[in-house]
Amino acid sequence: MLLRKRVWDIMRDDYPKVSEDASLTKVIKVLKKYNEKYPEINCVLVFSKDDKFKGVISMWNIIQSLGPCLLKESSLLDKEVNWDKAFTRACRICSQVGIEEIVQMNVPVVKPSDPLAKVMEIFIDYRRGRAVVEEGGKVIGLVLLSDLYREVARDVENW
Repeated sequence: MLLRKRVWDIMRDDYPKVSEDASLTKVIKVLKKYNEKYPEINCVLVFSKDDKFKGVISMWNIIQSLGPCLLKESSLLDKEVNWDKAFTRACRICSQVGIEEIVQMNVPVVKPSDPLAKVMEIFIDYRRGRAVVEEGGKVIGLVLLSDLYREVARDVENW
């Protein structure tokens, strides 16, 4: 299966994306919208104004970026504070920043004709559960760990 099937068999051509000048708030909103339909999507692709691929921002990057700002918000530590309101306010303040510092630029790239074995190798080597699918220098899709796992599980059922 991993040598016979190809990236084009499992890639997603519908994926979340933002411009490099987007705010963190915009990234969060775009990812939230996609999660309503595709809960396994955990990243947003970032493109330049001239539509060149720049990198990805994962849920982990978002939490890492917001964490220090949220945790230094002293009102969150006050025992008498309405924690939900304080947290919401802190999230609004902390997410009004640019994304240039948190974009992962070293993103694995595969071709649509690559065998799934190559995807597995890349996921293991990079320790990341995503790869961008490019053809002719243009991004045409995204492959996630969950997509590869679904194929492996399907084969196990047939054993």
